[in-house]
Amino acid sequence: MPFLIEHVTVVVFALFTFLLLGNLFLVGIVIVRRKRRQRFFERLDALRERYGPVIAGVLSGRIAYEQGLWELREIAGTDRLFMLERLCLENRPASVEEPVLRRLCEDLGLVKTWQERLAGQMDKTSLRRALMDPPGWFIRVRFLSFLIRSKSAENLGLIRHGPSWPLLAKALEDPSPDLQGVAARALAAIRHPGSFPALVERLHKAVLEPGLLLSVRTLKSALVGFPLECARELLPSLRHANPRIRFLAADVVREMVEREAAGNPDFCLDQQSGNEELATAFLTKLAFDVNPDVRAQAAYVIACLADPRSGPVLLGLLKDSVWFVRLHAVRALAREKFASHAGRVETALRDSNWRVREAAVRALRAFGPAGLDRLMAHFLTTEDRYSQEQIADEFQRAGLIPQLVAQCAADGNGQETAVLSRLVEMGKTSYITSLLDLGEGNRELRRQFLRNLGKKSAPQIPQWVRPVALPVPDSGIRPQAPSTLAPKHPNGTKG
Repeated sequence: MPFLIEHVTVVVFALFTFLLLGNLFLVGIVIVRRKRRQRFFERLDALRERYGPVIAGVLSGRIAYEQGLWELREIAGTDRLFMLERLCLENRPASVEEPVLRRLCEDLGLVKTWQERLAGQMDKTSLRRALMDPPGWFIRVRFLSFLIRSKSAENLGLIRHGPSWPLLAKALEDPSPDLQGVAARALAAIRHPGSFPALVERLHKAVLEPGLLLSVRTLKSALVGFPLECARELLPSLRHANPRIRFLAADVVREMVEREAAGNPDFCLDQQSGNEELATAFLTKLAFDVNPDVRAQAAYVIACLADPRSGPVLLGLLKDSVWFVRLHAVRALAREKFASHAGRVETALRDSNWRVREAAVRALRAFGPAGLDRLMAHFLTTEDRYSQEQIADEFQRAGLIPQLVAQCAADGNGQETAVLSRLVEMGKTSYITSLLDLGEGNRELRRQFLRNLGKKSAPQIPQWVRPVALPVPDSGIRPQAPSTLAPKHPNGTKG
């Protein structure tokens, strides 16, 4: 301490010099780093300008493959592989370009490099080159190695390199959760049937051992992307003792089946070879599972079966004690092939849960004219205000009001006229009013509709018809209001 007091000037000068040199060193690092980044991006821009059109031409077929490959092999330098990776994968390829891009990456040596890095066989030269690529030179080597492995897995999935699936399946066991997720998504993109069991096994572990880092959601999303032919691999999972595993397996099959049915309305699961056992499991076991979630998911798969037992099984689920099972059963029945069961579906309009009633309304709409007749009959006879509201909303959402108005104008005593009268009594008139206020082209329809609807005796109907009957602009309609409603002059006489 006395030394510091006696030599305070020297100490202050030494500290100042140390801080100055430290700041100069940091500034030097920043300048060098900026120069290196500038040279890097200048080189990348030059290569992109020179070889970008070559790659685009090879992928589109405008440039011969061998010629483009020969030109790309001219790229040299310690960062050659990195630059080739940036150039080839800069834009996500279209489906028709994937085979050419995959072959190009194989011939340029990129696939081999990605496979080696994913397997952890990263030599010192590769690591040094990676460290020189900005901005990763200041990151710790271990973390950088993880980034390179994850990027390699992502690239293999991007080009859908099928032979790499064993390495990606092995990466599902990696200690890093991020690498596990990248590998799962890459396997989902490649969709090699051999990797499906590995994902299923990992799904079981994720359920039975919740401490695992890879989430159930990620694994389920990966499994759903596989073709339906792989679904038979889920049969052991559908019979598993754990109810959550059975539910996840049933959910995966449901999404696969719905994807196939969306592109083919006549799709039937049990009419495809190899799926008979799977269909039987849903029809005879899963529809009666003790887990209500499993029963709910099974309803959609059963609806896509040609087996004549599918209808009765779904109707049995309409009586389930759990409301969301009944909900999924009603939604599954909303197909034209189940129109013969419209009477049973109509009973769901009186369900204790409002969501089930709403689904029943839409299911009857899907049955066509027969279902619509039942819907209108229930609308007119029920005393449940909430059920009426749901049906009225469905009439508007489905665009049925113009059809009802046209039928009412043609036949004033039909069921459609009674439905419109009830809508007016409920105050659901905005859609009808906007439909009638369409100008000159709707004159006759407007006149006939208001004449037929005005015959109804309910007090709300004349109160609504009178203001609506006022002429639309340039329509030529001049209905006469009753004399009791004529305005009076200031002196008290009628005008």
